[in-house]
Amino acid sequence: MTITDSAGREVTIQMPVERIIVLNSDAAEAVTVLGAADKIVGISDSVKNKAYYFPALKNRQSVGKWNEPDYEMIGEIARSGDKIVPNIIVISYTYPDKPYGIIEVAKRLEPFTGITAIGLDFYKPENMTREIELLGKILGKEAEAQRFIEWYEEKQADVENAVANKNVPKVYVEWTSKGGELTTMGTGSGAAQLVSMARGYSIAKDLKDAYPKVGWEWVISKNPDVIIKRSTSTGLGWERPPSSDSVNLENTLNEVLSRSGAASVNAVKNNRVYVVNWEIMAGLDDVVGLTYLAKILHPDVNLDPESVYSEYLQFLGVKYPENRIFVYPEM
Repeated sequence: MTITDSAGREVTIQMPVERIIVLNSDAAEAVTVLGAADKIVGISDSVKNKAYYFPALKNRQSVGKWNEPDYEMIGEIARSGDKIVPNIIVISYTYPDKPYGIIEVAKRLEPFTGITAIGLDFYKPENMTREIELLGKILGKEAEAQRFIEWYEEKQADVENAVANKNVPKVYVEWTSKGGELTTMGTGSGAAQLVSMARGYSIAKDLKDAYPKVGWEWVISKNPDVIIKRSTSTGLGWERPPSSDSVNLENTLNEVLSRSGAASVNAVKNNRVYVVNWEIMAGLDDVVGLTYLAKILHPDVNLDPESVYSEYLQFLGVKYPENRIFVYPEM
């Protein structure tokens, strides 16, 4: 089968695909959602670190870091001792300007027989349907792909209908804050697209880079109505307050609130600063994040993010966790 991947590369795959190596957790989610997790034989560290999403994959062979693959190990998996295992695909992010993007990955895998590298992202909402559909064809899982696409697009439409004609608040999304240097999410990032879909205006919309560095003074000058601080967890969400998780979340929130000049920002004055678990804001589950985001920006909309997340987890074969939260403070 000859396909065009998300990097615009024409790739010929030997069918049927017998084995899959995923170099990131977004690819692992996509393969799992389509019911082909049993074909995964190699995983990156980011997949191992998310055992709560991939309990069936925790003992699969590690192939290094998501941004620093172990190519020799990938080649060893393909060789399987003295025998070449046919029809292995390696799924990587496209990232054309990065050393761990598909161009470099494909180049580094050229010496090994029986391996085909494919660039698929699964983190950009505008490409999600096409990429899932394409992966469904590659894996012979067209029906499963169509089922997920119908669900995904239905949940997107629910948000679109709920926020139609709402006022558009200005939103600042903070990716990192280290040593006083802030990173936000600009054009090309999945989060910027989600903000727009949730009927918000990203104050970083006109910044060229996907993850541009900014100063706090710049944020103050833009006076956002809502501030969203990215955070992660070691499990599926955070334990509800009172808990050690909520203590840490409160500290994260207070760090933003106590910044110089923060009291003059609309988001702070109106108690609209939130810490959001980033698990739900990128990847196939970004429609869950979209639903939460719509509820953050427009509290009166009739949307149920927890129900959407529960339905998504069913695709992964994972039970929705009780007594867990994904946004702090709770809405």
